[in-house]
Amino acid sequence: MALDKITPLAAPPGHSLTGPRGKWPWERPPQIVDPNQAVDFIIERAESMGEDESFAKMMLAGITVEEIVSQIAFKGFMAGMFTPDVAELIKPALSIYLVGLAEENGIEAKLFVTEPELEEKSFNDVAFFRTLKQRNPKLYGDMVEMINEEKRMRVDNLTRPAPAPAPAPEPSFLNPEE
Repeated sequence: MALDKITPLAAPPGHSLTGPRGKWPWERPPQIVDPNQAVDFIIERAESMGEDESFAKMMLAGITVEEIVSQIAFKGFMAGMFTPDVAELIKPALSIYLVGLAEENGIEAKLFVTEPELEEKSFNDVAFFRTLKQRNPKLYGDMVEMINEEKRMRVDNLTRPAPAPAPAPEPSFLNPEE
C-alpha cells in the first residue's frame, strides 16, 4: 500500500524504520567524509560538466548564491555523497566559489534571499498586504472583496435619494396633541 506523503500525518511516526535498511542513499555510508574533498569534488564536477555555466545563468536570472548553495548541499546529501554536517560545512566554500564565478562573468551576484518587507523598519499596511498577497492569496482576496463591498455600500448610500420625511400622524385619542 502506497502512503500519501503530501497529507500531514498520513504515515505514522517511525514508518521509515519499517522498510529495509539502506533503501535510501543517505542511509548508507557517505562516499565523501572530508569537507575539503567534497568541495573539490563539486567544483571539479561543475567545471568538467559545464554546470558552472548553468550556475552563472541562474545568478544572472536573479537566483541567489544562498539558494544555489543550499540546493547543491541538499542534493549531495540526498544522493549519499556526504553527511548533513559535511553539507553544512561546505556551504561557505561553495558560496565563495559561486561569487568568484559571478565576478568572472561580470554578474552582480545576489548573495542572500531578502524580502523587502522584512528590511523595512516597520511592518506598515503596504508591506502587510504585499506579504499577505504572496503568502495567503485566499485571505487577501477575501479582504479585498470585503473592502470593495464597503466602498460599494458607501457609494450606494451617497447616490440614493434621501428618504422623504414621514407624514405627521393623524390626531387620534391614542396620540393626543398636547
